[in-house]
Amino acid sequence: MSAPSSVPVNQNFQLNITLENANGNPKPPAFNDFQVLSGPNTSTSMSWINGAVTQSVTYSYILKPKQEGTFKIGKASVVVSGVTMESNELTVNITKAAPVQQQRQRDPFDPFGDPYGQQQQQQPEVSQADLAKQLKDDVFLRLEISKGSVYEGEMLTATYKLYLRRDLAGYSLDKAPAFEGFWSQDVELDPKRRPTPETYNGKQYQVVDLLKYNLYPQRSGNLKLPAAEIKVVAVVQAARSRNPFDDFFNGGRVQQVPMTLKSEAGAVNVKGLPDKDKPADFSGAVGKFNFETSISSKEGKTDDPITYTVKINGTGNLKLIESPAVKLPSAFEVYDPKTKENITNGPAGLTGSKQYDYLIIPRQPGEYKIDSRSFSYFDPTAAKYVTINSPEYALKITGAPSKNMNTGANAAVSKQDISLLGQDIRYIKTTIPEFNKDNKPFFGSMGFIGMYSAPMLLFLLLIGLRRRNETMAADIVGTKRRRAIKLAKKRLSIADKHLKTDDKKAFYDEVSRATWGYLGDKLNIDMAELSKDNVEEKLQARAVKPETITRLKGLINTCEMALYAPVSDEHTEMKKNYDTAMNLIADLEDEVKA
Repeated sequence: MSAPSSVPVNQNFQLNITLENANGNPKPPAFNDFQVLSGPNTSTSMSWINGAVTQSVTYSYILKPKQEGTFKIGKASVVVSGVTMESNELTVNITKAAPVQQQRQRDPFDPFGDPYGQQQQQQPEVSQADLAKQLKDDVFLRLEISKGSVYEGEMLTATYKLYLRRDLAGYSLDKAPAFEGFWSQDVELDPKRRPTPETYNGKQYQVVDLLKYNLYPQRSGNLKLPAAEIKVVAVVQAARSRNPFDDFFNGGRVQQVPMTLKSEAGAVNVKGLPDKDKPADFSGAVGKFNFETSISSKEGKTDDPITYTVKINGTGNLKLIESPAVKLPSAFEVYDPKTKENITNGPAGLTGSKQYDYLIIPRQPGEYKIDSRSFSYFDPTAAKYVTINSPEYALKITGAPSKNMNTGANAAVSKQDISLLGQDIRYIKTTIPEFNKDNKPFFGSMGFIGMYSAPMLLFLLLIGLRRRNETMAADIVGTKRRRAIKLAKKRLSIADKHLKTDDKKAFYDEVSRATWGYLGDKLNIDMAELSKDNVEEKLQARAVKPETITRLKGLINTCEMALYAPVSDEHTEMKKNYDTAMNLIADLEDEVKA
């Protein structure tokens, strides 16, 4: 922490808190004896002086003294990697008010000073624009691409390097490059990294990596890599003064030259994945992976949960791999998988594992088999597809058939077919029918009058309907809520029956189904892809209030706890959760934007 040691009471001063070679958010001390006019104002800099690298962030405050005296400013603190660091303390002497204008005095120790108070003559400095042109070969930015040709989904690295033959006082990056057609991941660079020597175009440079990205192309073709632009301040020796004592005692002066550096753009040839020998289950995984499955138990009872785990680990586009679909016998219910990720982004790309835990609920007793699963990926090094198969699992389920068994759409259709069996079959008539001629004229009959007046009546009816719709359209919120509550009642009608009979487990099962079913229909998400994270992301993208999302997650968690933990809810608590589900669906109908 730094500030002037002495300040007149009528002048403002700047206090700086500087954090070097680390990332953090410093907590300033209390400024009880000063008025804070501005701050914190943040500035970032990185300097290379004689090969030494310093990266720092400065938080500055503009302070105004309240009165004269000597005041102590306490320590600032910051937490870095779990360790609390403290700065030095400061003592500032606030003196009497200084004159508004002070006359420039002649330096008595300068024998060549101008006795008439005029500035001594110096050699004119070279303009900064001319210096910048002269320095273009000594300080520049260059894009380096690890591979010029890759497969779709194969990683390549783009590094923006700073080449130096001069010292720098600092640099700043206003905007990071945007990679169109790529999925990009920043590579974290060591803040204490040092420049390395490199020969380029026959000249020796000190080179520092400024930006580094791992890129995964998402389409084939010739894809462009954008140029990066930074602002730097180069340090050069300034023009010498005519005063030899100035150059002798001050060692000559330096001049800071601001420059804007822009790298060249790049390009990479992206090859499409081959169609030959492409497995049917290939879903876009590119890299080198391992695949394994496991099951928590091979024996169980109906309604007791079993966990089926699928794990993928290795190096490649791990984050882009979607959860694999799991096909099980119809006597099992499968819930959305819980995903566990342990992925790091380093020089070699994304490395780690991705695990999917599927919750399986057996609903019917018997002996079943979970078939072998396969996982396929493309190995860009070997330029071929690789398929890994998992083992089969035999399951033995005992107990009585579950009351919560979801018979599914096919069963519902079968029931309907049975109920209509006596209606959609008409037997052949074997007798000769009798036909009678109608001698009454149609003109003037009730049928004729009805047909003649029907267009006018229909026209009046349409006008009435239009006015009714306009009235209801004016009340948009009310109309949506009424429609949502109607839909909620329809979905939760079965849960209401279980509520009246105090069948707690069946009640929460139906509430859960109704909630997930509504979310899938409203957000247009397939049931196989429904998950808490996916739903939360979709709702946030459609501007749903955070408190509504929190209520939704709470309801889902309540249902899950009631389904797979001992149930002790009273009837009043079940009624409360039923009302919560009704109101929640109504609120979502209001807030979800199309």
